[in-house]
Amino acid sequence: MKKRRTPRVLVIGLLVIVAGALAVWGFTSIRNLIKTARNEQAFQEAKSFLVDNRPAKAFEIIRMRDRSIPDKKEKWLHLEIETLNKLGNIGRLGSLFERHPEAFIQHEEASMMIARSLLATGDMKAYAALRQSWESRKTRPELWFAIDVDALIMQGDAAGALKMLQSRSFEGEADAARLCRLALLTAGKNLQEAWLYLEQAFLVAPKNPDVRSFRAQILERMGKQQMARVEYVAAHLAAPGNPLYRDQLAEFYRRYGQLGLAVQTWSSGLDERSADFIRLKAIFWSKVATPAPISRTDPSNISGELGSFVIYLQDLPDGRFWDDALFKKNVTDRQTVLEQRQEAYWLRVLQALKNGEEKQAYDLILSHPFKKTSWNPDIENGLEQVLAYRLGQTQPIDAKDFLPAGRSNTGRHQLFDQLGNMAKTGKPAPDLHKLLLSKEAFAAVFMAGGWMEAALNLNGTEFLTNDLPDWVAYGMTQSMRFTRGTKEALAFARKQRQTPVMDLLTAELLLASGEPEAGMARLDTLAGMDSGIGYRAAWLLTLAHLDRKAIDKALTTLDRQPGLRDSITGKEIQARIMLSEGKKNQAREIYTSLASQSTEAQAYLAKLAYQEKDWKTARTLTMALLKAFPDNMQLRANLNAISKAEMEKTE
Repeated sequence: MKKRRTPRVLVIGLLVIVAGALAVWGFTSIRNLIKTARNEQAFQEAKSFLVDNRPAKAFEIIRMRDRSIPDKKEKWLHLEIETLNKLGNIGRLGSLFERHPEAFIQHEEASMMIARSLLATGDMKAYAALRQSWESRKTRPELWFAIDVDALIMQGDAAGALKMLQSRSFEGEADAARLCRLALLTAGKNLQEAWLYLEQAFLVAPKNPDVRSFRAQILERMGKQQMARVEYVAAHLAAPGNPLYRDQLAEFYRRYGQLGLAVQTWSSGLDERSADFIRLKAIFWSKVATPAPISRTDPSNISGELGSFVIYLQDLPDGRFWDDALFKKNVTDRQTVLEQRQEAYWLRVLQALKNGEEKQAYDLILSHPFKKTSWNPDIENGLEQVLAYRLGQTQPIDAKDFLPAGRSNTGRHQLFDQLGNMAKTGKPAPDLHKLLLSKEAFAAVFMAGGWMEAALNLNGTEFLTNDLPDWVAYGMTQSMRFTRGTKEALAFARKQRQTPVMDLLTAELLLASGEPEAGMARLDTLAGMDSGIGYRAAWLLTLAHLDRKAIDKALTTLDRQPGLRDSITGKEIQARIMLSEGKKNQAREIYTSLASQSTEAQAYLAKLAYQEKDWKTARTLTMALLKAFPDNMQLRANLNAISKAEMEKTE
């Protein structure tokens, strides 16, 4: 029987099928190899960013990685935990912990962050389980101890927390966290005792940023503003890459009206590593207070929950505060931004005022969710009063809604006092009435509150009307001076009505702009006035004569203002005149008579005492100067030099 032969067509078909299968298998295999290689490359790149302290960039790669490739060794998971810990992204870290609690056994710092999160949410059962899992494996017992103390505090057991803190101590720097908590627990009833604990913490860990930060907060509560500033600066310098300490320092400046320093602190050193909230504050305050040179950053380098809002703000055209259409188009989580970010509130109000949409601005202010924590209650209350007056609203305005408990009115601009009086009487003074109805009204409010860039942006005119109060032109010129420079301010000043106060300011600007003859001529016409303007004009003119070595003219100018001549400032000038004439004994006599009142006298006499090797006097005077200027590094160096000289004397 003959064998059946396989038809040639069938054989060819089978070969085609096999070849096709091999081709498909080969293509898929190559594609998987490529994907795996790319995945590994992405992992190494993310890891490199993390090592380079750029966790935001690392997280962007982690977030976009190809999840079709299994993470069998969980290396991506562990990298994400490390990255989120660096970013402080507790929300996403908590989500990972819920899905992969076993992975956190390798991450002590991240576990501590989770522990604090569980305490904050009151999940004591989960906290206890996590805490127990680390009991036998912890490498930082002092930090877990601090968390245990915080757990007692959060449960309302302050006495138990205090007892625990006093039950043990740690060696060296490790004891700093315990001492800081002792300080915080005692600060409410005894600031002095709290300070002693912080002094101990400082002795064991002088470079610990937390210690310096806590010291700053206690000193600020004690009313020692300059000393607090030193500690906030030290905390920032101890950890310059930590955005929290940078923000603490900037917020300190903001609270005390030093907005230029605040903006400088937020904006200095901005790069792709900068936290989104730091960049946001830098952009916002540069728009409303004083401009800073903030270069536009590539959006791909801006990440974080506020990233899209930051990109939106940096892309707004110059002179524009807000754009609803762009906000809706480009910002994610818009409702959260509107409800939780005070920057959005202020910028919306400013744009409404600039557009002439006064009813919209008024409604925004009435519905403001940040009244108790307003960045500037004076401006906000002032805007509400001005808008109510212009819109004919009869509802009462309660200024207390805007004033945090214990807030002082010291140093407030006169405009806010006048608005306060109007709220009481129901009727403004005539000049205030004209201002309230003028187009400069809103610019004047922001200028009075120190938000100079916002004021200039709202003003938009070179010529202020002559029927406004004198301080409006003066304040707008000064705002121009501090934000745009002396020459632009001088050009603006020359276009305004030259009242005595504007004449004085114009003279100052002329001196600063390199036109001394013209400036001194103006000062000469004002120096004899029996007023504060005359006093300042005589002072400036006297100093100008001194710079030119015109001693007789300086003395003549002093005599035209007996109040200046007989004041501490006048006597300091007389001492300088004596020194310029080589009359050192007479200068020393004048400075000695001022030693308890004048820092200039103290500085001169301290220098003399050091030269004469009178270490006791030099030390006493230098200590007095340090009390007045606690953040002056030169004075600290002088004190060290005195100590060194005293030691050499005793050897």
